[in-house]
Amino acid sequence: MPESIKILVVEDHHATLDGLEMGLSREPGFQIVGTSSNSDDGLVLAKKLAPDIIVLDLHLPGSKAPKSMIKDYCQLKGAKLVIFSGENRVAFVQSVLSMGVAAYLLKSERVSTVAATIRKVTSGETAIMSSELSVDYKKITRSEHEVLAMLGKGLKYQDIADQRFTSVATARKQCETLLLKLDLETREQLIAWAVRNGYGSVDLDS
Repeated sequence: MPESIKILVVEDHHATLDGLEMGLSREPGFQIVGTSSNSDDGLVLAKKLAPDIIVLDLHLPGSKAPKSMIKDYCQLKGAKLVIFSGENRVAFVQSVLSMGVAAYLLKSERVSTVAATIRKVTSGETAIMSSELSVDYKKITRSEHEVLAMLGKGLKYQDIADQRFTSVATARKQCETLLLKLDLETREQLIAWAVRNGYGSVDLDS
């Protein structure tokens, strides 16, 4: 008989924590080995209990900001990280996924989706995210993420071209491609989309 998947849940909203603990513990082959409502205590527990999966909220009481916290959890040997957050800005999600977490789920997801994601992560899948996020996220290339970040900071075509060592025509072409991908019509709409989704303002250090 295969060993149970050991799960640690770190979440400071007690209703959410209780719901995850109750729902996941009912899943065949799952074992909730611990819970915590504080990121520092959760890290201590993770080192002690050696879970296979850590379901982690991003904004928690503790001594570290999200970026440092994620880095610490990602360095745990043998544990894979499933972020469970209410933060849905595309730029924020992109920043978190680039740090090596296995999955990013929104708190609007059902426990059954969290369970299915845990099974996928355990079997080796990575960069899994809520379908609500993936519609926009998976369309955008790394280069286009950079352009969106510059647009979100108010940079013009010439500024973008200078910073990326390309021509103004190339910068304009990338923005036109983004308009098509995101089903937008004007540069102003693209800038508004970039700002709304956190480009230019994402800060994982606070």
